[in-house]
Amino acid sequence: MPGDEPWAASVKTVEALRRGLEVLQAIEHASAATLSDLHQQTRIPKATLLRMLKTLLAAGRIVRGEVESRYAPVTDPGASTAAAQWQAQFSAVAAPERFRLERRVPWPTDLAVRDGTTMLIIDAHRPTNGIAVNYRVLGFRPGMTMSSLGRCYLAFCPDAERHELVAQLARSTRTGDRAGVQGEAIKRLVAEGRARGYCSRHPLDVSQDSPERFGAMSVPVFQGERLIASLSCAWLPAITQEAEVASRWLGALRQAAQAIGERARVAGLPPPPRDRYAVR
Repeated sequence: MPGDEPWAASVKTVEALRRGLEVLQAIEHASAATLSDLHQQTRIPKATLLRMLKTLLAAGRIVRGEVESRYAPVTDPGASTAAAQWQAQFSAVAAPERFRLERRVPWPTDLAVRDGTTMLIIDAHRPTNGIAVNYRVLGFRPGMTMSSLGRCYLAFCPDAERHELVAQLARSTRTGDRAGVQGEAIKRLVAEGRARGYCSRHPLDVSQDSPERFGAMSVPVFQGERLIASLSCAWLPAITQEAEVASRWLGALRQAAQAIGERARVAGLPPPPRDRYAVR
């Protein structure tokens, strides 16, 4: 090829690097993959795969869900290794309570943290009973005003942080962001969310053929007095409605959020790295 060095044809490739890139590409393509998934796709021995995965984890290129044991890419290449490590640490702290919640609630649940002007799902549980709602994997970024996860964060975060977020969202080019912070919308969101103790999104907020056409509610996760995450439950409106979900499973969702926050406090989980709050 034009521009190639004259000696390039005689230089050998690094096979280990090639295979490592193949594994990273497989994870990025799948969004979240188990060790078995990667073995079946790449045919690389599991012992070798484990070494590659450990290297990618240490480099901050992937994260691992502690309960589902799925490897997912760090979705923001500009994110620091510290941010990826913090997410993995928080996911590990939350894992026991997330496992208990999965056995109590028959609907999908997500644990998400703020990432700029979006939320970032760092732990996603799907029920084993065959019921699913728009299967979301680790690394999905729900909007701040169109998701129950984001609405919950806006409702329960400190006033100064909310004012900053609203100013950023008002300049956003993403669909729904600006509309969600206009007029009295934020005041109503905060008042309603704090009165009920949770925030929801309605399936009618999106078009009839949208994959986002599902109901969801989220509760805040506090570490002491510091808001660190939102915990959600989603459902299909053809099967159940918000009132029934709130009556039957909101208590379990709240108990899990409180237990996760207490585990984070006991573990001494540090505040998230500052780059997690950068505008994205």
